[in-house]
Amino acid sequence: MIQVDFRTKKNGVPILSKDEIEYIAEAVLRDYKPELLDNPGVMDVEHFSECYASLEMDYKDLTHDHSILGMTVFNNCYIPVYDPENGKATEIPVDEGTILIDNSLLEDDQLRRGRFTLGHEAAHWLLHRQIYMVNKNQISLFDDSEEEQQPVIKCRNTDIECVGKRPLVTDDDWMEWQADYMASALLMPKKAFTKLVKEEFKSVGIHDGYYQMGTDFEKDSWAIVLGYGLADIFQVSVAAAKIRLKNLRFIRDHEERQFSLNLSC
Repeated sequence: MIQVDFRTKKNGVPILSKDEIEYIAEAVLRDYKPELLDNPGVMDVEHFSECYASLEMDYKDLTHDHSILGMTVFNNCYIPVYDPENGKATEIPVDEGTILIDNSLLEDDQLRRGRFTLGHEAAHWLLHRQIYMVNKNQISLFDDSEEEQQPVIKCRNTDIECVGKRPLVTDDDWMEWQADYMASALLMPKKAFTKLVKEEFKSVGIHDGYYQMGTDFEKDSWAIVLGYGLADIFQVSVAAAKIRLKNLRFIRDHEERQFSLNLSC
């Protein structure tokens, strides 16, 4: 596995733009399986995590209400998980370099979100493990907690495939955003994704390189359906595909058009 280099804050939290994350994801995929960069298709995220990133994987009931979808464990420790037979939490030993995924993501209608969650956790390992290597017995480095923190990142369902704009205030907020964006860039590589979208645009007569929602009723309907086809090709959720379309500025909101018109008045 290649070593990625990037700017960090004093506490080790990365300082990364979208473009920088795209660059890192491309470098990782070029090292892992370069054909994924040009050919739209499904990345075997389990193989990537286990064989390329050298991570262990396990599935557990992480909470009683499935509010936590994934965890990345950076140092050997004990992790509380939910024991459904006894209806209470229990601690289990977990080794460094382990990803835990919630059992709810093994349901047939959650498998694609499970793939994205695994990519999200692998991204945490690629981008954030240096934080925990500074001092294995460290006190929390993060700016919103005063208590001693386990060497674990716990990702809630609101952290993964995040729809809409979320406030990025704390270090935790930024790391969740970074992992989510990195997962998108790994599972839907920019070059392959762009190639596919441009072909779809050409087929319906869009030549501007993007489509502005609210411009044409029929094309609005087509743009909504576009996410479903892309989700099938990359085997991600429709939400993840639609977020990728917006992040790469292929689909732009009606509000953006209104803002531009107001500026020109």
